[in-house]
Amino acid sequence: MYRTLFLTGAMAATRAEDRATTQTFLREADETAQRLSVDANHLWTAFGPTNVAIHCVAAAGQLGNIQVAADLGPRIDTSGMAVARRARQSLEVARALSAWNRTDEALAVLLEAET
Repeated sequence: MYRTLFLTGAMAATRAEDRATTQTFLREADETAQRLSVDANHLWTAFGPTNVAIHCVAAAGQLGNIQVAADLGPRIDTSGMAVARRARQSLEVARALSAWNRTDEALAVLLEAET
């Protein structure tokens, strides 16, 4: 639970455009996720390496690092995650691809998410 708060804090920091705090919180969450080395859903947190990566993509997009989000996002395997997390990741990837003017790819991601 404690490390999941870092993911929430990182997203709040992105909304405040506080890059340093965002990176600090994502790094803290990632260190724990790497020690766990597996995705788990203890107490409905969906905490693990994949969820941290999903938050990294979301943070990059929110902070205007569109190329990072567009490049990293599609490489994350979310197949083991809950449907809500997979859908959220698809939306973040589609948003980044659209902002990068890769609209055909963005549409393909959205259509895949819909199925």
